[in-house]
Amino acid sequence: MHMMNDRSFYYIERAVEKKDLTIERVSTGIPKLDELLQGGLPKNSVTLVSGPPGSGKSILCFHFINAGIKNGERCLYISVDQKIESLLIHANAAGFNFLPAIEKGLLKLSHIDLERSGAYHEMGDLVLTGDFDRIVLDSLSPFADTPLVLGRSVEFEKVPVIEKLSSYPSDSRPVIRYHIRKIFDFLHSVNATSMVTSELTEGGSGLSRDTISEFLADGVILLAIDPMMDRRKLTIWKMRGTKHSLRPVDITITERGIEIK
Repeated sequence: MHMMNDRSFYYIERAVEKKDLTIERVSTGIPKLDELLQGGLPKNSVTLVSGPPGSGKSILCFHFINAGIKNGERCLYISVDQKIESLLIHANAAGFNFLPAIEKGLLKLSHIDLERSGAYHEMGDLVLTGDFDRIVLDSLSPFADTPLVLGRSVEFEKVPVIEKLSSYPSDSRPVIRYHIRKIFDFLHSVNATSMVTSELTEGGSGLSRDTISEFLADGVILLAIDPMMDRRKLTIWKMRGTKHSLRPVDITITERGIEIK
């Protein structure tokens, strides 16, 4: 076994001295959440936001995008569940008017229809060639249900089954794992800080609908609804390079978005 000598340690120490090893933070757009995250999300990280319908996943993403717009950053919002008009209405109801940012070129909204041929190619082009600072993919869940194949030029095409996994049904766990991993590879390959959402089903065993995303993401934020107590909760389940509590905090959704009590 090769052992490191004193000279090797010397060069490592010099390299550490010259480089700032602190993690640069990106605001979530919610001041109290930033405090819980030691200043915000790690820059260039991918955070999974999971929760049942109505828990505030998209609104949390609106805060994240709005913070980027205020900072003059270029933002991309990819919507799978909602068309652009519906998304803008939803955002406006939560206190976010994104039309000025779209007109200034700071925000690009894109609806991707997974039933359309070339949907994955379209998403890949948006992420890889757009030079964005912040990216939201809302929601990741439908991607787990749509078969794809990785082409020679890193293009996605919709096909009945994946060529390399043709012996598996298209909804089997190996195929879903392949789908989700390729999405995260895209997001991790660019210099952007990203949020992806996923629906949680009642009684599910994982932290996402596909039960894989939580292992690929750098951070996981869980949103929950307690109908008996008429309240919502937010839990920071994990976050790379961040000291945080696992204790849930109460949140409310108002005309100004999400507020942490």
